[in-house]
Amino acid sequence: MDLPKQQDVLQETMALAKKLSAAYENLVVLGIGGSSLGPKALFTALCHPFHNFLKTPQPKGMRLFFPDNADASTFAGLMSTLNVERTAFAAITKSGGTAETWAQLLWVVNRLGKDLSRRQLVALTDPEKGSLRATARAEGWQALEIPPAVGGRFSVFSPVGLLPAAAAGIDIVELLQGAQSMVERCEKAHVFENPAYMLATTLYLFDTQKKRSTHVLMPYADALRETGDWFVQLWGESLGKRKGEGFVGPTPLRAVGATDQHSLLQLLMEGPEDKLTLFVSVEEPRENLEIPEKVFDLPDVSYLGGHTFHALLSAERQATATALAAHGRPSLCIRMPRLRPFAMGELLMLWQVTTAFAGFLYGINPFDQPGVEAGKRYTCCLLGRPGYESAYQEIKAYETSDSAWIF
Repeated sequence: MDLPKQQDVLQETMALAKKLSAAYENLVVLGIGGSSLGPKALFTALCHPFHNFLKTPQPKGMRLFFPDNADASTFAGLMSTLNVERTAFAAITKSGGTAETWAQLLWVVNRLGKDLSRRQLVALTDPEKGSLRATARAEGWQALEIPPAVGGRFSVFSPVGLLPAAAAGIDIVELLQGAQSMVERCEKAHVFENPAYMLATTLYLFDTQKKRSTHVLMPYADALRETGDWFVQLWGESLGKRKGEGFVGPTPLRAVGATDQHSLLQLLMEGPEDKLTLFVSVEEPRENLEIPEKVFDLPDVSYLGGHTFHALLSAERQATATALAAHGRPSLCIRMPRLRPFAMGELLMLWQVTTAFAGFLYGINPFDQPGVEAGKRYTCCLLGRPGYESAYQEIKAYETSDSAWIF
């Protein structure tokens, strides 16, 4: 909640983004999880929907790419497409040792060579700890700090989110102003004056009292599609925890209206009564188109003429909420005035503070992720990392050995 007020970090990040955008056309973000989902959410929400296809993105900003997963097909395809000499790379890992990030980073350094790496690489990591910080110092790479107290999925208002956003031409000053505005609203003591506490309490009660344990975030705007993915990590990794002898945590799902009216809606309407739908509407779209009248004389589509695309989406959202209510299926709606940096700052900060409050209500720590660490340990063992040999017998114990179940 302090991140929006850190003016020194803001100025340092803006200066580096300006330097990169003056020298390079592309910025490839080497990161996974919270190191990628936050900046990707800002990029898709606040930039032109086909920003990377614009012939010359400057002065609108650098092209951004998020290879994210360590899938060779994706990464090799991206590297073969980009002009590497016109590309900067931001390696982001809070711990400094994320395997997927290092796999990509080692490939890039090997491709560029150490001299070019000093100019084209930026490291974003813990200020003191971890292999990435040590390597950045030894190699003379440009670097920014991720605050030690801020976990990856809560880092969108740190340089993790701010550097890619600023490089793409997003007004990060306005973004942080929106985030700070929401912080101030979320510091109020009364639940009905505090949007994050009201939202957290609502979702907690629906889960624990009404057994609505699946929370579906369904924005009616393509630009918020990646925000749904960011929400899934934030809500799932923060709240899905072991508690005493039991377990707690709602299951997050991402949907997009009206696309998922044609896929997921049937499940929401008539499937198990365990879901709560959270709509997000954008009241004033960046672009709007009017549907032409009298193109064809077709009674079953002529009613569309004269309406706008946005009016169609808005009507579909309201109709979906009404249909759910008529079937006894609950929903709520978060209304954004428009997709501007200020409003995105408000929305993302709202969900982060809501997550913290929900952790308090569930009686768990929303800032750790012990369940994720087991998988990392087994991965290190399988790849031969020294010190992880003891996990081998555990891995063997769970391997499928019955040939009847191997396809």
